[in-house]
Amino acid sequence: ALISNIYTIVDCIVAGQYEGPVASAALATIAPLWNILFSVGLLFGIGGGVLLSQSRGAGDSGKGNRIFSASVICTVSVIIPVWLAVIFFDRQLLTFFGADREILPYALEYVQWLKLAAPLFTLGQVASVFIKNDGSPGITTAATVAGGVFNIAGDYYFVFTCDMGISGAGLATAIGQVIHIAILFSYFFTKKCGLRLVRPAGFKSMLKPIIATGFASF
Repeated sequence: ALISNIYTIVDCIVAGQYEGPVASAALATIAPLWNILFSVGLLFGIGGGVLLSQSRGAGDSGKGNRIFSASVICTVSVIIPVWLAVIFFDRQLLTFFGADREILPYALEYVQWLKLAAPLFTLGQVASVFIKNDGSPGITTAATVAGGVFNIAGDYYFVFTCDMGISGAGLATAIGQVIHIAILFSYFFTKKCGLRLVRPAGFKSMLKPIIATGFASF
């Protein structure tokens, strides 16, 4: 959370220095979109991750993988409609979140990259929690730091060196998230990984406790 907040602030600083206050205002209208993407990830990541740990502690790894699979299915089911809304109704959403005629063009420049990477932010949250609870917190830390460091360096490079303005800040954020998710997903191909996608028998019975457990984080 600390690293995520740092590179969000850096986005505002760099874009604001290049474009002026209107860019910072544009990023403020984009913030609710970030909140939605991250919150959905926390809902199913924390909710499923806690239940996974309980199952592992009780010696039932099979149930743990069913919970993991159910959480992934829930995440994908929710994030696809959100992603489509960002792609096809970006203007309406940004206007609803406060972008006026002056701010909207800048917000749209940034969001054009968010459209490509939106699901990765949510899946990254879910994967981070499950990998950590699978006994590999170092992987999640490395992924978060690597993505964040690139985002910060990329902000300066794309915004100023490439003269892309606020669009460059969006591109740096998107690529940073690709790096983050690539490192996380590499874990699933290691021998240490105990997480498996399986048929989630009893899916409906798991849905309620997953949501109830993750709702506070959401």
